[in-house]
Amino acid sequence: MTMQDQASSLRLLHAQALRAPSFAFLGSSGSGATTLITELAVGLAYAGLRPLVVDCRQGQVLARYLGVPTTATLESQVVSQGGLDEMMTQSRQGVTLVNLFARPDQRALFSAQLWLRLGSEFAALERDAGVLLVDVPSPVLDPVPSAVADNLILILTPDAESLTAAYATIKRLSNTHGRQRFNVLVNRVQHMEQARELFTRLASVASEFLTVSLRWLGFVPRDPAIRRSQALHRPLQEAFANSESSVAFAQLASMLPQWHTAETTHAGTGFMDMLIAASRDWAEQEKGGGQ
Repeated sequence: MTMQDQASSLRLLHAQALRAPSFAFLGSSGSGATTLITELAVGLAYAGLRPLVVDCRQGQVLARYLGVPTTATLESQVVSQGGLDEMMTQSRQGVTLVNLFARPDQRALFSAQLWLRLGSEFAALERDAGVLLVDVPSPVLDPVPSAVADNLILILTPDAESLTAAYATIKRLSNTHGRQRFNVLVNRVQHMEQARELFTRLASVASEFLTVSLRWLGFVPRDPAIRRSQALHRPLQEAFANSESSVAFAQLASMLPQWHTAETTHAGTGFMDMLIAASRDWAEQEKGGGQ
């Protein structure tokens, strides 16, 4: 029996049907994805919806934006094995943050015992949470966190390279990982007409060359108050609650649970279990491709 089979078999003994849906946020460098996750999480917390934020990117930027101390990472568990408590913290707004950053080749090396223990601990968090917001790395560097998330949120901006990067992300996740549904959130625009135009351009290009479905979610206006709040190490909705973007974030957060239309078939399997299992598969494919 393989390690993955062992983990799956043991997990079934403790599985519960319900877990919070996961939303992976993808965007080109400078798209503001981490800011969006921070503000949506705060909006969800203020609404009493128990957000669990998962940081899969290097650098601990989410901790800085939420104004909380940095923590151990998933990768560090190979050495310390201190468990999930070392990797998590909670902001004063009620946002729980868990750092699951690890290079994909390192995730693939986790022992069955460590995998099962961390997976069980994380599954308990998933059952208690209302929603998971996942800050994922570029699929070029590490496609696994995006590939295993229930829902994909693509961040589009007016920047010249944003449309190209968004199309490349859609193509990669569609062709390589079979993802067909993409939600689009437009960031840093002057008005709704500009946001709609950007979405229409992306949808037109994608429909011409790919068999995918794109769904409009909404937009966030450009707002200098965001940079001021980050300089204060405070979320925008706490520092400048009446700003234009703060209102937009609150409105989007209230709608976010309704965005859940998962296309994956692992409804009973937790995010961390899928993350580690898929990392092992990815490592095997990479090894086979290099031979």
